[in-house]
Amino acid sequence: MRSLLIPTLMLAVACSSRPPTSPEVSREGLHATAGDRSAQPARPASRVVAPRTELRAVPLGAWGGDHVGLELSAAGGTLEYDCAHGTIDQAFVVDSEGRFALDGTHTREHGGPIRSEEKPEKLPARYTGTVAGDAMTLTVTLTSSNAVVGTFTLTRGRLARVFKCA
Repeated sequence: MRSLLIPTLMLAVACSSRPPTSPEVSREGLHATAGDRSAQPARPASRVVAPRTELRAVPLGAWGGDHVGLELSAAGGTLEYDCAHGTIDQAFVVDSEGRFALDGTHTREHGGPIRSEEKPEKLPARYTGTVAGDAMTLTVTLTSSNAVVGTFTLTRGRLARVFKCA
C-alpha cells in the first residue's frame, strides 16, 4: 500500500495547476490578487559592478629624477629626496592605465648633527601617480594632514639628483 501512496502523491503535485514557485501564489498559499501584489516585498534594485582591473608590476630597480630617487624591490621601495626619505610598504603595481596609489612613510630630515637620542618622525604617506613606459610621475601626500610634499618626475635607470640637508 505504501508503495502506491508515494507515486500517487507525486503525480497529484505534478499535475497541479499551481506550481510551488508560481509568482501568483502568496506566502500564505492563496492566490494573490492585484491588490495583494503591492503588499509583497519588492526586489532590490540591480547594481552595476565595475569590471576588475588587472594589476601589473612596475620594473624593479632604480628610478631617478631632480630632487628624488626611488629604488624598487619586489616588496616595495625606498625613496630619497631633498631633506627627507621615505618607504613604499607594499608591492609597486599599477592598473591597466598605469595609475598607482600606494601606502608608505615619509621622514623629514634636518641639517646639522643628529643627536643619539633623537628618533626620526616617520609620518604615514600616500604615493600616487602614473607610469608610462620608463617615465613616472609621483606625488607624495602626508595622510594625516593631506599636505602635499611634492610632485616629482622620474625616469627608469636615471641617476637621482638629491640635495641632502647640510
